[in-house]
Amino acid sequence: MSRSAASPRCIEGVGAGPFREALGRFATGVTLVTAAAEGAPLGLVANSLAAVSLSPPLVSFCPSRDSFTWQRMRRARRFGVNVLGHQHEAFVRRAAPAGAERFAGIDWNLTPSGVPRLGDALAFIECAIDAEHPAGDHWIVVGRVEDAHVDQAGTPLVFWASRFGCLGGPRVMPVHPQGH
Repeated sequence: MSRSAASPRCIEGVGAGPFREALGRFATGVTLVTAAAEGAPLGLVANSLAAVSLSPPLVSFCPSRDSFTWQRMRRARRFGVNVLGHQHEAFVRRAAPAGAERFAGIDWNLTPSGVPRLGDALAFIECAIDAEHPAGDHWIVVGRVEDAHVDQAGTPLVFWASRFGCLGGPRVMPVHPQGH
């Protein structure tokens, strides 16, 4: 197969820059992963959330192995995933840097099991840590889903090509049409 002048440019090499640029073309949702440690709410902005299994229900996300916040959060053995909407963009910009005060000026509460939950998240998934695996400069954290809540209203915040955006309009066709 030959490349024409109109073909997308090839990203050569396996360095961090080209790898990050290539992965940036994969649109992701944006979450705030939360836990409480020593009576304090803690959180990490993450776009690495993935469904792992429906039976049993499992999710994963990948915090940095250098994350001081994750080192404190993992002690709780429980975490929550707050799926963020487009209204959270300014919050994410403020909360993403290391050392940011992630719970200042936002509406949140503790679940009965002590996990911080945002009041206006599009969805909330509460998990117990099932497994944690080292993978390069990150951890792969697998959570066993123990509770989930969905708010049908709202537009998700997405991250693509190092920019925030949102999905617009209602879906015309269902993802899984009946009878198929």
